[in-house]
Amino acid sequence: MTESSTRIHPFPSGFGAWADHDVTRPLSAADVQEITDAFHKHLFVLFRGADLSIPQLATFIDAFGTHDTPTGRLATAVNGYAGIRVVENVERSKFGPRSNSELHWHSDRFYDPVVAGLLCSVVVPEIGGDTSLVDMCRAYDELPEDLRKAIEGRTIRQDCLFGEDGQPRMRPGGVRVDDVVNSVGIETPIVQVRRHTWRKYLYLGNRLNSYIPSLSLAESEALLDRLFEHIDQPHLQYRHHWSPHQLMFYDNRCCMHRRESFDADAQRKLYASVVADSLIL
Repeated sequence: MTESSTRIHPFPSGFGAWADHDVTRPLSAADVQEITDAFHKHLFVLFRGADLSIPQLATFIDAFGTHDTPTGRLATAVNGYAGIRVVENVERSKFGPRSNSELHWHSDRFYDPVVAGLLCSVVVPEIGGDTSLVDMCRAYDELPEDLRKAIEGRTIRQDCLFGEDGQPRMRPGGVRVDDVVNSVGIETPIVQVRRHTWRKYLYLGNRLNSYIPSLSLAESEALLDRLFEHIDQPHLQYRHHWSPHQLMFYDNRCCMHRRESFDADAQRKLYASVVADSLIL
């Protein structure tokens, strides 16, 4: 294998790293390995100079795994680049207004999480519109003992709807369910183990309409509130202020993320995609 041209610069906390690499060019096997190693160690990797076309972003995704299915607001008029979406308020007539559901901590496709997420900035506001991430491995490591015992062996039910084909889908519009105790959804363990590194992490998915089975509604709400209060500590987080043409590549299982607010008159446009599955991540 040839030597990698990628240089990794970890953040002082160890959570996150910058990667010096021209992502507009195809990745060599050595570069893929270097970035994968950084992804495992630091949970997310950032790249500058990412003035990527849709085909170039698709090529980057292909180097690490498989695309997601073509859902949501596709970045192209055709499905040639499945799963690459546009998240923006620039071309309002084409893509509609932005959603506020991104303002809360969540994992992408939280009911059946994808391996990794990608955000590539195109147009960004001078103030606000940042993307924040939280380290769910460290969040688990720093759980108070009583909270650790309270979630031991428990699952969390993530809200979703099932289509006629039996496949789960996100409930549209961020609507609150009247009866979360008896609503449909998918249960996932709250404490999970990260493959490749074997670190434990908290998996909370999404707060809205979630429920911890075998508890009363009041008990479930109280426990979930404590868990989300725990991860909302600033020292567990990284907040990224965007410049144009940057790429964020994050572990969707071990990082939750959210968009920070920005002025309604400011413009923001990013391409969003995921690595749905991967043998190396």
